Amino acid sequence: MSMYITVAAATTQNKNGADFICTGTHDELVIQAAIDQCVEESKNILLLNGVYHIDGFHDYYGDNGPKSALCFPNKWREIGFFGQNHEYGFQKKYDNGVVLYVSQKALEETREEKDVIRGVWTDKGIQNGSSLHMENIAVVLANNQNPIRCIDLRRTDRVEVKNVTLVSYGDSIRENSGHGLCPPPCVPGRGCIGLTMTDGSNNSYSNYVNLQTYGFDEGIQVGGEHVVMINCGAAVGRYGFTFGNYETHCGSNHPITLINCMDERNINLPLFNRCGDDDIHGCWMQGKQEISLISFNMERVEGQTPGGKLGDLMKEVHPGTWSGNIDFTAQPAWNHLNAVDFQLWENDGSGHGIKTRNNCHKMVCDTNERLGYYPTYGQQIFDTDLNKMLICIDPATKKWVDFEGKTV
Repeated sequence: MSMYITVAAATTQNKNGADFICTGTHDELVIQAAIDQCVEESKNILLLNGVYHIDGFHDYYGDNGPKSALCFPNKWREIGFFGQNHEYGFQKKYDNGVVLYVSQKALEETREEKDVIRGVWTDKGIQNGSSLHMENIAVVLANNQNPIRCIDLRRTDRVEVKNVTLVSYGDSIRENSGHGLCPPPCVPGRGCIGLTMTDGSNNSYSNYVNLQTYGFDEGIQVGGEHVVMINCGAAVGRYGFTFGNYETHCGSNHPITLINCMDERNINLPLFNRCGDDDIHGCWMQGKQEISLISFNMERVEGQTPGGKLGDLMKEVHPGTWSGNIDFTAQPAWNHLNAVDFQLWENDGSGHGIKTRNNCHKMVCDTNERLGYYPTYGQQIFDTDLNKMLICIDPATKKWVDFEGKTV
């Protein structure tokens, strides 16, 4: 007996043996019927290669959540939602692998909050019986001008996401566009979001591997805790990554870890907002959540962002409240080495609770080289000309002191 309920698109080349076959119109209704059958039979979903047309958003279960194209019920089991294959060239073309294409008519159907994929809505998204394992899926929007979440995990308790691509400007992709590098899409409309993570203190852990977003207002809204992201990226939007920038109902204290992730040609660098815990009396204790960005790389190239201008540097809404470690590299132009004289944080106290290091900076160097660096708050370098260890206490003025607090 097969472990899967199989679904074929109208464009699927070999539909033999598929349990459900889409027509190319309102395919979301066919996929939803397959999801419901997979729950009844304790199976998982397998989408065969093809383009699935999303033409509307619905209230499937009357759960008071956002309207959605697809909705996964909470059945105290992991539900698998898998595509047959995943094509990595979606910036250039999107008719390979498994693609959920959201039409312009569907996007403009309502200005109310809506999702392409979500779980059944509950009061809180923790220990609610919802667990989703998603692989080899692409969501492509016709345009990036409408408020929508492609993947909304706020009411999903535990998540496994692998090989997922989200593109916000499908109708303007050109095959000869050089892998989407030029020109960038137009400035995205507010509320056009790629993926939103879980509702605070997710149960167990959440893993994201090779999640890529292109052209969103916020590409990846990172949140929750015990989150690990590997080889994920966000490009050509307003914000590639935001952290804690959506409403949560549970505490967010424990680690968020990003490894070899990238933020490329977005208008603004990552934004850090809400973290911490509720005090049981209805007030929020802001701060002290651990964040680690390991080998985080950025391309910050003026003229190659939506709108052609650069916005904010990395910033905290509540300066100095996040904790952890960030090491990074940044490329400031095409055909350019990673920059040593690169400012990462805004000069407003942002990042003062996070040990931050430009990986191109040496730990031991002479005075002339040290003064060519844009340092980070609390950075330490042994200056071989002065023969002493120095600490930066004001990156904006490149002010260094020795271990006795004397200005160098």
